Amino acid sequence: MFDKIIESRALSYSVAIILLSLMMMPIYWTVVTSFKPDIETYVFPPVYFPKNPTLSPFKLLFESYPFADYLRNSIIVTVSTTFIVTVTGMLAAYGLSQYTFRGSSLTIYTLLATRIIPPLSLLLPFYLVVTWLDLVDNLLSMIIANIYLTYPFAVLIMKSFFDAFPKELIDSAIVDGCSRTGALLKIVLPVGAPGIASAAIITFLWTWNEFIYAFVFTSTSKAQPVTVGCFDCIGDIFVNWNQMCAGALLAALPGIIFVFIAQKYLIRGLTAGAMKF
Repeated sequence: MFDKIIESRALSYSVAIILLSLMMMPIYWTVVTSFKPDIETYVFPPVYFPKNPTLSPFKLLFESYPFADYLRNSIIVTVSTTFIVTVTGMLAAYGLSQYTFRGSSLTIYTLLATRIIPPLSLLLPFYLVVTWLDLVDNLLSMIIANIYLTYPFAVLIMKSFFDAFPKELIDSAIVDGCSRTGALLKIVLPVGAPGIASAAIITFLWTWNEFIYAFVFTSTSKAQPVTVGCFDCIGDIFVNWNQMCAGALLAALPGIIFVFIAQKYLIRGLTAGAMKF
């Protein structure tokens, strides 16, 4: 019996290790390729560990392409979207959680319904609106699109945290002379900080990694984010793989660092996803 348990666990661990290795292989290959010189990038059989690691792909990335502009655009769009969604979504979530008004349930279910619609199916209507507003190849068009894509999820995450907050404490604070705004800022927000932080993290990651809307809405380095800018490394007959991998690595670093710092808030936010309405 004991031997069977050991064999079962050994098999489970072996399968898990194999699957993890397969999942990590693209990440590993991206990292090592970004440090390879050209001669090792295109050689066959492939070099699995660079013999002469170099930073030249990163240098050429900024010299050959407007990669700094791509990073700037991504930062502007991501920070703007995250700030707007977090601040306005927090107020909306607090109102939906603590107050009952005509249409409150309909509002919640409408937010849920917007998440059911595949984002790709809204691409053409969005593009028509962006064209009509003359916002093609403009950072504002991507900010608006990302707000629409991330706002419902952020509101629902924060609402689940506010739902767990006792209304009696808010009423007591108001009786003691605190305004409703003061109760929100001094009592509710400190307790709901994990939910607000998790919503901000998810919004940040979604916006930073968004590709399809940015690819359709932008055409020049004036507005293209880093996810689209990496495609500059693909030529008509040649692909600069080491420079593309260097760009992908630089594009991934902000998200990795952000999640590493605030991962406990992200876990708590996702755990709070079992919401009752």
